[in-house]
Amino acid sequence: MGTNKFALLLLVSAVFNCESSNAEFSCGVVDNRAGYVINAQETENVWPWHVAIYNSSNAYIAGGTIVSDRFILTAAHVTFRHQNQPLRPYDLHVVMGIKNLSSPQNYTRYRNVSRIIRYPEYNRDTMLNDLALLQLSEKIEFSLHIGPICLWPVGGPSLEKLAEEQRGTVVGWGYTENSTVSQVLREAWMSIIDFPTCAENTKSFQPLLTKGRNYCAGTRGEATVCRGDSGGGMYFFVNFKWYIRGIVNQGTPTQDTRYPCDPRKEVIFMDVPFYQKWVERHALPKQHNRLGLSECGMGKYEGDVERDVVKSPWTAHLFYRFWDRFNVSDCHGLVIHPEFVVTLARCIVDQPQRKLLYVVLGEETIGPDPYEENLDYTLYAEFTETFVHEQFKETDFGYDVGLVHLKTRVDFSRENIKPICLPSTREPVPYYEQLAWYRRQDHPKPLTFSHLQEIRLESCITRYQLNGISASFDQLMCLQDCLFSSDVHANGTYTCHVMLEKVYCDIPLSGGPVYYTKHDGYDTYTYLAGMRAFGTANCTDRLNDVYSDMFEMGAWIEQKIKENSLFIE
Repeated sequence: MGTNKFALLLLVSAVFNCESSNAEFSCGVVDNRAGYVINAQETENVWPWHVAIYNSSNAYIAGGTIVSDRFILTAAHVTFRHQNQPLRPYDLHVVMGIKNLSSPQNYTRYRNVSRIIRYPEYNRDTMLNDLALLQLSEKIEFSLHIGPICLWPVGGPSLEKLAEEQRGTVVGWGYTENSTVSQVLREAWMSIIDFPTCAENTKSFQPLLTKGRNYCAGTRGEATVCRGDSGGGMYFFVNFKWYIRGIVNQGTPTQDTRYPCDPRKEVIFMDVPFYQKWVERHALPKQHNRLGLSECGMGKYEGDVERDVVKSPWTAHLFYRFWDRFNVSDCHGLVIHPEFVVTLARCIVDQPQRKLLYVVLGEETIGPDPYEENLDYTLYAEFTETFVHEQFKETDFGYDVGLVHLKTRVDFSRENIKPICLPSTREPVPYYEQLAWYRRQDHPKPLTFSHLQEIRLESCITRYQLNGISASFDQLMCLQDCLFSSDVHANGTYTCHVMLEKVYCDIPLSGGPVYYTKHDGYDTYTYLAGMRAFGTANCTDRLNDVYSDMFEMGAWIEQKIKENSLFIE
């Protein structure tokens, strides 16, 4: 790294958040109680997430960032030899809690690498999608000197806003003006540069710039990154925490033989939020899915978010015996765990006229008596017990969630039975998708697809009250039908225009699910947003359907599964 620039950091107490002994520590917080020197050559404890990556010859090769107690985020290109030969895990090791490479301290720690996970579409020619995760052989024990960075927050500042309001910080042991690796960790402040300016200033970058996946930053001739800084992060201070926004991808060599890198030129960074679901899935599964299942809700991303879903391997239906005379499927369920299906509380609460027989998994259509059909393809899962939210009341509609505990763990190697993701964070989405069976459809009933937008719950409640319906609206969301426009946005989404009247006048079976889809540029992930609790089939009364909010119910679901699962994940 070129000229040394030091950031004046706020003094905050260190509380880093991970598991077990790391529970007292939270991401993105630094502790300077051990002291640091401003405007000199020492900067102790300022960047506890920045690590040094060494090769098998014990030579420093790149930087990386701690994102969890087992994973380092870095650039994919640093995991290859110069001849484009991929390095193997035992070719690398990581040093953390170090500032001076030639002077490790008693708090410095070393970890071998057990696995290299490269982003699946990394292009070694263009260096696009340049991300990799290093899985460590042992967990990291966090301390004042070693801790994780935060991934970009939901609703965090855009690149445009960051460009206007603040500079990011990049640190590393890259080449100095003397063309040698710096032994002391150095830092530079860099400003985000818009694509047209970047392409004009650095012509070689023009074909490499891909909106959403990477961005440019520069220092206007001051300090810059250089060889050896690759894989390090670009950090921003947002709401009293540090977050990683970018990963050093490539800079511009200078024609002046006196200097290895040109500080007048921009640097390309991979834009981490675009790939965040991929990072979370591997390194932070509890952020990816509240229940910690990394393989959930998965589909393929092909440059555009698909409008229609041809199959829904997580959708189940509850099969009952009514009045001891006939069998019928009357409720939706969603597979969320090898042992558990989530449904509405009213679908499993005791009622004298019905008896739940099975949870039917793996079907896309419902026949007159599904148990007589597709026995090889469909799973008729028996169950041991059911759980209903303790605050649920049939007359009040709120807290309408329940769990069915299956007798045998589900085999997710079957293509037609997979779990859906349960969100750990509320994510803003332009619309929701519904895939449900409807009551008045002829048998065999197909899954029917529609789109909905969320509306203010208060206005929804008012409409019900005007119609003489008073109920508790705790943990609920209100949705309204919408139709797509033909225009697709840059992020693969469409504008969905609210319909004043219902698209379908039929009623879905109870618990009709609504969900949303996110992507990481390679895979898509479907998240359960809600399940239809009540509504109306009358297309003229302007009453909207109300759904149990599965994000709000997430803590209860997680706790019940933790208490009652027969297997430790």
